[in-house]
Amino acid sequence: MDFNEIKNLIQQEGGKIIVVENGKPVMVVLSFEDFKARNAKKVQAQTPVPFPQEELQGEEELTIDDLPL
Repeated sequence: MDFNEIKNLIQQEGGKIIVVENGKPVMVVLSFEDFKARNAKKVQAQTPVPFPQEELQGEEELTIDDLPL
């Protein structure tokens, strides 16, 4: 099976190919579109933690004199 046949299989069937070495799976080959879709879902699932603004209100501004020498 050549590369073009593998590429057509993945594109037409929308599947993934698992590469097995010594009886153990070592990698998964999938289309770039599927890869991008998976990463987009991961980014959407990660919600940023808001920084508490009330902690900043009581602090004064730092100056160069505050740096250790």
